[in-house]
Amino acid sequence: MFRRLLLVVTMLLVAGCGKVAELTNQTRTVAAPREAVFAKMFGDEGAFTGLPLVTNGGSTRLYELVIDRNDPAWAQVAPKLRPDAYKVKFAVAMEIPREAHMIYSIDDGALATGLKFTFDELAPDRTRVAFSIDELSGSDSEGLRVNAAKLRSIARDALKKLDDFDEVKDAA
Repeated sequence: MFRRLLLVVTMLLVAGCGKVAELTNQTRTVAAPREAVFAKMFGDEGAFTGLPLVTNGGSTRLYELVIDRNDPAWAQVAPKLRPDAYKVKFAVAMEIPREAHMIYSIDDGALATGLKFTFDELAPDRTRVAFSIDELSGSDSEGLRVNAAKLRSIARDALKKLDDFDEVKDAA
């Protein structure tokens, strides 16, 4: 179990490469049911497989991995530019199938960044996916660059999966 968690954490920490500049807030409408779009982008075989499930109340899935200074994995996840940090948290909240919010924070949210996907059912076979980036917040945000890059890499991969569906023009 620890190895699996370590693998997930390592994956999250590896810097994303490629077209970071192209990842911007965007909205796309595809010809598919909302549940099918959500499952394609964040299904059980997704990037978050292996993160501990914190709660399963109703339709919400919250995965969270908290690593504090006393954890053996601390050396691998500690933000290099924040030597005074005492806790790192990776959280993925999914309100199925309406929303997915990925958050990385240090020290109880004093420093955080995140990504948000919202799924709006326009018709039984039409879904609008809105993607937004939460900018870094808090002071000394430089320590989040690598982790923010990985979150953006995960978002790019999820957005690429929308290409599997036919795109539909929204009615003006």
